[in-house]
Amino acid sequence: MKFSNRLPREQRPNALFEMLAAKRAAGVSILDLTESNPTRAGIEYPVGFLDALADERALSYEPEAFGLPAARLAIAREYGTSFDRVIMTASTSEAYSWLFKLLCDPGDEVLAPRPSYPLFEYLARL
Repeated sequence: MKFSNRLPREQRPNALFEMLAAKRAAGVSILDLTESNPTRAGIEYPVGFLDALADERALSYEPEAFGLPAARLAIAREYGTSFDRVIMTASTSEAYSWLFKLLCDPGDEVLAPRPSYPLFEYLARL
C-alpha cells in the first residue's frame, strides 16, 4: 500500500511510547496524563448517568459540522463569547489537526514543548 509522502517512512513507536510500554511490562504504577479514553480513566459516573441513552431523541441522527448548537451555546455563555465563535471537535487530535491545517503551510517549522502532546509531531507533518 502506498502512503502519502507527508508521512514519515519509518513507522515505529516513538521513544515515549517505548518507555511507557517498558514500564507497564515491568509492572510500574503509572499515572498516564495522555489517557483520553474515558472508559480507562477511572471516572466514577453518577447514578443515572446512562439514562440519557434511553431518550428517544438519541434515535435520530442530525450531524452538525461545528457541534451541537445547544452545546456550543452553553460553551459560548460560559466563556462570554458569541455562539458563532465556538467550534467543537470530536477530540483534541482533531482540533490540533484543524489548527495545523489552518495556520501552517507545507514546509513551515512548528515548535512543540518537551514533554509534549504525543501527536504534535505527527499531526504537524500532515
